[in-house]
Amino acid sequence: MKKIYSASITPFTEKGDIDKESMGKLLEFNMARGIEGFFFLGTMGEWAVQNSRMKQEVLETAGEIIGNKAEIIVGAHSTGLHGILENIDNYSKYNCTSFAVQLPGGWAKPKNPVEYMHKIADYSSKPIYLYYIPGVNGITFSKEQFAELFAHPNIIGVKNSSDSLRARKELLLLKKSVDFLLFEGQEWVVDESLALGCDGALVGMAPLGAKLFRNIADSVDSGDLKQAADYQKIMIDIFDGVYGPNLTSVWAGQKYALTLLDIFSSAKVLVPAEEDALTATVKKRIEACLNTYKDYIV
Repeated sequence: MKKIYSASITPFTEKGDIDKESMGKLLEFNMARGIEGFFFLGTMGEWAVQNSRMKQEVLETAGEIIGNKAEIIVGAHSTGLHGILENIDNYSKYNCTSFAVQLPGGWAKPKNPVEYMHKIADYSSKPIYLYYIPGVNGITFSKEQFAELFAHPNIIGVKNSSDSLRARKELLLLKKSVDFLLFEGQEWVVDESLALGCDGALVGMAPLGAKLFRNIADSVDSGDLKQAADYQKIMIDIFDGVYGPNLTSVWAGQKYALTLLDIFSSAKVLVPAEEDALTATVKKRIEACLNTYKDYIV
């Protein structure tokens, strides 16, 4: 059975605090619609603009609500190895089944990313996923490096957000000889990725689109690829309607849609680029999108 995981977003009050009530509504909404795992403190979770106290509140609240009903993956990212290991120490006390690591880029980029990941895996008492996103950190793995990476028994999978056909193909071929979990990280190719052999999808549109992604996965599982493609087309329409043609309302757009569904109390974002994203025109576009496709969401 193909898995659907949510790269969960973080609800805030208008004052910028963690909105625990809205988080509870979101997680229950997602689990009722087939979400089997959650990734907290990732890109969609706005991890880079939260302080330590806020991150701890997210993990404490989510862990209590989810219990053992779904896998909980926690982003342990930081700008350096010592920070990542410290996060693993701090987050291990919460309800957490595994960690995901987005390698640092820029001047902090590791010289040997495989060796770097192996050090993290050696240190962690919980399994590790690679959050593979070369468009952000500039780190590209070769097929040989992927093979070396997954030779470590504590590195169990990858969230492939590379937007690279070649990377996906190399990972799919590697799965024929190496045991690891391969999650597609791009919303607009979930149907074909699952059909080709990915184990599941771990995507940032899943907080809003959990039901639709589950329908895509179930269609692939049943062998009805045409139905999966039809559902995927609807997902692309929702993606464009909520995020905008130039991805100008990614966080704010999805949060606004969730307020329209009475799941979030606020569309507050901390990402500076989207603080003023919800113009009257953008709101009207999202409202029209939700009116058209609400049955596929709720």
